Amino acid sequence: MADEITQKHLQRARVRGAPSTIPGSAGLVQAYDYDELVRPVSRTLSKALDADFTMAELRATRDKLAQHAAKQKLKVLEQALIVLHGDPVEDPPHEWKWVVELPVSGRATGDEEAGISVSRLHGGAYVTSVTTKGFKDLRNVYAFFFGRLLPMHKQRLTRAEIYHRIVDGIEQDDPGKVSIEVLIPFHLTLEQPKTLVTRETMG
Repeated sequence: MADEITQKHLQRARVRGAPSTIPGSAGLVQAYDYDELVRPVSRTLSKALDADFTMAELRATRDKLAQHAAKQKLKVLEQALIVLHGDPVEDPPHEWKWVVELPVSGRATGDEEAGISVSRLHGGAYVTSVTTKGFKDLRNVYAFFFGRLLPMHKQRLTRAEIYHRIVDGIEQDDPGKVSIEVLIPFHLTLEQPKTLVTRETMG
């Protein structure tokens, strides 16, 4: 059984989204390989997704944005991104908003009737990682980065936006069988994490 000092340390260092670890056992939330990069700001075409979107709906939204870009003769800069508007630490899942954004260059205009607007992808520092376990694994990814990695390096989420790109399996109908790159904007901070978030809190 852990001594009092060890137990206090475990309570402070607990990974957000995971139960307490047991001394001598592996952590219950896995670690993920990651890189850091700096992205430039870019204009995007944007269209909202339903909260419980399917892969078919995701592909259809991507295609509508591509068609709108082609109609306006815009240059597509990269593959469409799926953006979570929400902070997994602060916001409950039922408040999360999902949007598809297609980075473009040129004089873009929206289409209100089609639900397409012009937005932008913010520039700055990002930490990026890939999961091969699909959308079902995203909360584990968030738990690792927001509960362990970023606080350990005195970093935090820059804004309540997390970007995702499907790097393999976009034509799959099973959201658990796709590989997803996750891009998290971050900045240095001297603030301590406000609370430890449990898996139940994350939904």
